Amino acid sequence: MHTLATAAKATGLNRSTVLRAIKSGKISAVKDEHGEWQIDPAELHRVYPPVADAPRRASAEQRHATPGQADATALLEAQIASLKDVAALMREQLEDVRNDRDAWRSQA
Repeated sequence: MHTLATAAKATGLNRSTVLRAIKSGKISAVKDEHGEWQIDPAELHRVYPPVADAPRRASAEQRHATPGQADATALLEAQIASLKDVAALMREQLEDVRNDRDAWRSQA
């Protein structure tokens, strides 16, 4: 079983991204007796690929980058992925709000 921290490390995502996925129902998890999230690895990797299996897009600049540049690139890619997750969640929420609005309009 993964905790939020180990799940984030296993997928290369931020802990907050994994938590948002749990709260939105994208992945299922349970809290243990200490109040920590426990995530089944199969459930986690059903949605997010493991870091070792993630596709590698190494351009010529990345192959010749210094270690600091490679770390910065990896960090930026993780942040971009996290922001894409947030944008997807916001789109889903907006769609829900629009559906609710339309339902209330039809009742009025």
